[in-house]
Amino acid sequence: MELHTLGVDGGYTQKDIIEVARCFTGWTIRQPNQGGGFYFNDRVHDKGEKVVLGVTIPAGGGQEDGEKVLDILAAHPSTARFISRKLAQRFVADDPPPALLDHMAKTFTETQGDIRAVLETMLDSKEFLSAGAFRAKMKTPFEMIVSAVRATGAEVDYATPLANQIAQLGEPLYRKLEPTGYPSANAEWTNSASLLGRMNFALQLAQNRVPGVKVDTAQFGEKLAAKPAGKHEPKVATPATVAQGLLFSPPSPQTLDAIQKALALQAGKKGGPTPAMVAGLVIGSPEFQRR
Repeated sequence: MELHTLGVDGGYTQKDIIEVARCFTGWTIRQPNQGGGFYFNDRVHDKGEKVVLGVTIPAGGGQEDGEKVLDILAAHPSTARFISRKLAQRFVADDPPPALLDHMAKTFTETQGDIRAVLETMLDSKEFLSAGAFRAKMKTPFEMIVSAVRATGAEVDYATPLANQIAQLGEPLYRKLEPTGYPSANAEWTNSASLLGRMNFALQLAQNRVPGVKVDTAQFGEKLAAKPAGKHEPKVATPATVAQGLLFSPPSPQTLDAIQKALALQAGKKGGPTPAMVAGLVIGSPEFQRR
């Protein structure tokens, strides 16, 4: 009730928790150590009368007692709003507009929990494409690593180093012990250590320093210039052209300015700045970190 339907403030009491537990007595798994499926053990089921959220479940029931609980929870207004908020937080913003939640919850109730319809309401809303919501969400470590590999067209011979990198950034695969899953809130992924780790990975990936992963650096260009090359110099790249190729849209002035400052620090060093280095800076930039 707290994590998946009503929410912590959904209006249930300790008595409701006990009654729901009674309804689910007998629900178990046959031979769980051998991957067994669902099994209802009628002998251990509490057959007494229960009252869940004001709804009386008559005595003498069986497996259907638990199924009635699911129906009650699915139809509850708190569930409609709780699930709508979860979806809006995942796709729109950490603190979604109340008006959007109202519309989504209304659709949830009217369609008896049709998630497709709820998502359509969200996607069609003015809030979804508002200036405050556009790219408001930060990628999780998993999303950042995967999107970087996709954007660069990297060939992955073995993925263990990538999985290790995701773990180092704070999201080890299949290791979240709590049933809530990994958070999607920006604050969970914006600490300085995580951002530094993302930048280091970006530079390593773009310059082929990640084991088991191969990036065709020629796609970024062979030489770096301040201005676009003429037709006779197709292999000369600029920070803007490299950035657009990875972001799939024109980079912001802030991103280009940050790249230019970083390149200026490399200008006097051996080898100097390269298109691959620019690619790493783009992947590590705040603009690439956002969905």
